[in-house]
Amino acid sequence: MYEVDLKDVIKNYDLRAEEGFLFCLLEAISNALYCSIENSNIQITVKITRQYAANEIIKDENNYIQSLKIEDNGTGFTDDNFRNFTRQIYKTNHTGGKGLGRVAFLKIFNDVKIESIFKEESKTFKRTFSFNTETIEDNKSQVETNNENKTTITFKNIKPEFQEHTQKNIDFYRNEILKHFYIFLYYLKSNNKQFEIKLIDNCGSETEQIINTDQLNKDTLVKEKFVIEDKTKLQDIDNMVDFELWHIKTKNTNENKAFYVVDERSAGEINNIDLPPGVLEDKSGVSYYYNAYLKSRFFSRFLNESRTKLTLPKNKTNLDSITEEKIQETIKTKINLFLKYELEILNKKKENRIIDLLNNEDNNKTANNKAYSYILTDKENKEKLLNTIKFNDSPQKILSKIRNLHKKIQTETIQKIDQTIQKIKNVKTDVDFKELENEIKNQIQQVNIENIVNLSSYIMYRKYILNIFNEGLESCKKNKIQNEAFFHNILLPKNSNNSTESNLWLIDDQLLYFEGMSDVAIEDIKINGNKIIRDLTKEERDMLAEFNKKRLQNKIDLLFFPEEKKCIIIELKDPKVGLNENVFQMDRYVLLLANFAKLESSIESFFTYLITDNFNKYDKPGNGYRKIYGIDGFVRNSADVKSYENDSIIANQYSEVIRYTDIYKRANKRNRIFFEKMNLK
Repeated sequence: MYEVDLKDVIKNYDLRAEEGFLFCLLEAISNALYCSIENSNIQITVKITRQYAANEIIKDENNYIQSLKIEDNGTGFTDDNFRNFTRQIYKTNHTGGKGLGRVAFLKIFNDVKIESIFKEESKTFKRTFSFNTETIEDNKSQVETNNENKTTITFKNIKPEFQEHTQKNIDFYRNEILKHFYIFLYYLKSNNKQFEIKLIDNCGSETEQIINTDQLNKDTLVKEKFVIEDKTKLQDIDNMVDFELWHIKTKNTNENKAFYVVDERSAGEINNIDLPPGVLEDKSGVSYYYNAYLKSRFFSRFLNESRTKLTLPKNKTNLDSITEEKIQETIKTKINLFLKYELEILNKKKENRIIDLLNNEDNNKTANNKAYSYILTDKENKEKLLNTIKFNDSPQKILSKIRNLHKKIQTETIQKIDQTIQKIKNVKTDVDFKELENEIKNQIQQVNIENIVNLSSYIMYRKYILNIFNEGLESCKKNKIQNEAFFHNILLPKNSNNSTESNLWLIDDQLLYFEGMSDVAIEDIKINGNKIIRDLTKEERDMLAEFNKKRLQNKIDLLFFPEEKKCIIIELKDPKVGLNENVFQMDRYVLLLANFAKLESSIESFFTYLITDNFNKYDKPGNGYRKIYGIDGFVRNSADVKSYENDSIIANQYSEVIRYTDIYKRANKRNRIFFEKMNLK
């Protein structure tokens, strides 16, 4: 019988479903290794059986593992080892062992059976027993003396909550076993032990994976000892913590990883040290993967009892204490020094990748990323950039980091300029004017570079918008459907009230500085949050709504410059719509706004733009319009806006009737000037 209530221990044992099966497997192999440690040749076999339906044809790792069998040639379940198996939980039964294996076994599997052949007092015995949460039966008998030691532990009927997390292939389990026991296997090798761990999977046709001594013999191993000072301890003798870092160049794994080590076993991965993502190459041209293992007794007190979580101190406020961050920074420096040659090669590849990204045409449609290449021309800035970018960063993330570094450089430039200004303000007779002159010259040069980057990206964005605009015009010419909304949403998105984020620069750059709103009813127009239409009399309201015209409910697009009492009205029509009544419609909007605006919101100057494509010189409107030279449009430089009541002049109106095609031509010419001046292709 057990010395403790195993059922209660299992119930309260915290083991997540996703880590359960792997933990069980690793614990079983750990027991097999420690029980075999006296052997000169250690043999362990792991047999995996997956669950398949009777009529299932395709058998692969997508099927969950139903049972597991582990065989070893260790000392076996002698009487002493059997007593240990029934002892109190957490009483160590070997170095690094806490007796938790059996808890995990019963937490994950319904049936566990052990059969062991062992030698005791020059005799050979066989012990067979099944065990559950309540009882354990001991069946021991003597067998032929020439039988070799062999212990087989069989796990059957995995519990449903753990099944889906076993759907991994044999390569995965081989790598996990190797990563977990790598240092322990080196311990065996250093003690002239031969070992072989064989994995067999019944996935389809039976497959095998092997971990053995010969594989480790091909590794390159370098050990490095160092200490980290813990100034939180008062006694000098206690404040130096010993660490040992194992650098392993290997072909036994397929990734570069780093791990903490407790009792010669992995205790979790070391994060935040930015290891290269792929295969490395040394000076001799030999390819390999890099694994780092960090050993220290310091870690033991931070590892939970089930070895599933290492929780190191994270107190960043006390810079002198040994925190996880401090450990990571230290080994990152040491790893970078060890891999100096390889990292220089990778950094060159990283730099070439950056150059390719910046020059990629797909990345330069909306911004001139090429301009950021200036960062690579300065050794210090290039080093900052390469240190920022990780090997597995996506193209989008790399571009984002380049832009962020550019902003940081800008900030630093501004700070330097401020310092120079202070020097000039506090200039003394003994100041080195030559040095000051060179300082100013260098800063101006840096500002020019940074301005080119920002401005060129903006010009590239404009070019992108122009291309979309032109595609819409070409689509209209081919009688494909492109309506008013398409052009409206490019110039000033409907229901928008932010002109600075619009593309009204296509018409005129000045329009970006006006307070604007789109697709809003005249009676709802606001300036600075206040409606501009005054309170109307009942007679005025009745007349405005007469003939069911609801004049104040007409929706328009307009921009204000209230300080100058200016208003711009833009009428965007379907390119296929002619002038017809639209010219007079603009005039009516102006009359309504001029006559019914509050006194404090009154407008003295109106600028109106009617934009469509379906007209030519023979459609010239009357009432003072003349042709605009160079384009197919009409302009009326000045028209009086009169009061409804007494015909007095209350405002002035400037009007243009222009084509989308000419808007594109005008904007393209303006943008091209910038392209030429900035030498952009």
